[in-house]
Amino acid sequence: MATGGPGASSGSAVSAAAAAAAAAAAAAAANQGDEAASLGSPEDPSRSQCTSPFAVEDTHALMQDFDQLSITKKSSMCSGSSPDPKKTKVTVQRPGEVKAVMCGPVPVKKSKKTDQDAVKEIQRCREDNDSRLDLSKCQIAALPGCIKDLAANLTELYLYSNKLVSLPMEIGHLFGLEILMLQENSLTNLPDTLASCSRLRLLDVRHNKLCEIPPVIFKLTSLTHLLLRFNRIREVEDDLRQLTKLQILSLRENKIRSLPALDSLQELVTLDVSHNNLVELPDNIGLCLQLTTLNLQHNELKSLPESIGCLRSLQHLGLRYNHLKQVPKSLANCGLLDEFNLEGNNLETLPDSVLMNLNRLTSITLSRNYFKAFPGGGPQQFISVQTLNLDHNQVNKIPFGIFSRAASLTKLNMRDNLLTALPPDFSSWTSLVELNLGTNQLARLPEDVEKLVQLEVLVLSNNQLKRLPSTIRNLAKLRVLDLEENQLEALPSEIGYVKSLQRLIVQSNRLQYLPRAIGMLSNLVYLAIGENDLHSLPTEIGSLAKLESLYLNDNVNLHNLPVELASCQSLQIMSIENCPLSHIPAEIVAGGPSLVIQYLKIQGPYCQF
Repeated sequence: MATGGPGASSGSAVSAAAAAAAAAAAAAAANQGDEAASLGSPEDPSRSQCTSPFAVEDTHALMQDFDQLSITKKSSMCSGSSPDPKKTKVTVQRPGEVKAVMCGPVPVKKSKKTDQDAVKEIQRCREDNDSRLDLSKCQIAALPGCIKDLAANLTELYLYSNKLVSLPMEIGHLFGLEILMLQENSLTNLPDTLASCSRLRLLDVRHNKLCEIPPVIFKLTSLTHLLLRFNRIREVEDDLRQLTKLQILSLRENKIRSLPALDSLQELVTLDVSHNNLVELPDNIGLCLQLTTLNLQHNELKSLPESIGCLRSLQHLGLRYNHLKQVPKSLANCGLLDEFNLEGNNLETLPDSVLMNLNRLTSITLSRNYFKAFPGGGPQQFISVQTLNLDHNQVNKIPFGIFSRAASLTKLNMRDNLLTALPPDFSSWTSLVELNLGTNQLARLPEDVEKLVQLEVLVLSNNQLKRLPSTIRNLAKLRVLDLEENQLEALPSEIGYVKSLQRLIVQSNRLQYLPRAIGMLSNLVYLAIGENDLHSLPTEIGSLAKLESLYLNDNVNLHNLPVELASCQSLQIMSIENCPLSHIPAEIVAGGPSLVIQYLKIQGPYCQF
């Protein structure tokens, strides 16, 4: 039996019996807590969804105490794939790394006030003539009727995160009330007396149990902010037209199937009806000329009214995950849009004029549709675009010159299409930082890939590549290279010159060996070479000082590991499932990666006793 891997010093080798004894001692130490092996699955940021989500939070910065209404845009590229997460990964924990364990029950933080304190707070507020009362997070089940004693001065009342199922009739005595925060309770209705609060400007009833919009709300004609997110509302009555001063209306995450006429809401700036069951929009929505944010994502819309093109102030339009088969040409008039996201619809094409006229767009996402070709607007449509996501479609060709005017394009995601080749002007895409061509039918990567000198992420997984061009050496900024599930039989030795590389994924190929130059990748953190035909690893792998994750699983001809592997001091995760490793004692292999590393240390030339 060989006692060391390639490159091991024979003079430093110990007998198999001594090695086994030392390894057994290491195992005993592990059982005592000096070294622990635990099951884990490393997070792989490269598996993130390739979407550009449109999210609108339904509150607004009316004053310091309000939740802020914001639009969070996420536009990201998939940076690749990782080994099968179903496979067991064994974490190697270094000696001395003891995790803290909390003993005993977790302490429960008490609310800042008790139920009785609520009455005291009302009394204090009256005595101090305060205009603001905060009884939030007090676990109040019923608001005391003495709240009416604050009628003279109270303008702000905060009752969120309690156990309220109703409000007392006395709340109608708060004639000067302007702000009422009721979110995160169990309210099923609001008292009719609330209509007396005629100065109310902001009403927040998010996260309650309303099955309808309480009729009293339509009498609060001073409302500018109405937040009804996450209730059980199925219908919006025509009486909504009475709230002519509304600026922010959030009906997100309810069960609404249709909206009434909105033409009277002339001051409406933000409308969020996402995550409902809408099947259509009112034709007169185009009369809400002040709208800057319209969130319609996650509904059942099959079409949009032509009048939507009248919303020339629109800056944010959320249409993701509907059932749209077409979009109106009039959308081309919404010239202030900076993001165009139609992910998860049933589109096969777009009107030529739409993207071409929306010349402020910086992000276009058409993922998860049925496009068989690029939209017909030509190079002009991408003139300001920084991110283009066309993944999960049926595109079989990237037109020559389509990005000839896309000087700002940094992220291109064409994952999961039917591409068989790249266009001749591929090398002109010099602004690209992230390029995802995974899950296509590419048989060749052009030699002039070296011209993409800004490239940091290159995903080519699930293609038909048989070789990687040696010119890859010139991609000096490349951090992530994903070649999983191709037909590669070797990596070029020039890979060692890509010094910025941090993640190299070559899982599921036909590799029989790794180039010795792999040891030159001084910044490599993640190396996945499982499911290949590797017979050995180069001793230079021990030079990877920053390597944290190493996947060797399912290399059925891998019988030994170099002792130099134990020099990878940053190694935390190593997967050796279904590798025979017959040159290492079976009891060591059975003990898992942590024990294997200990064994390699003993076998190494610098072992000290």
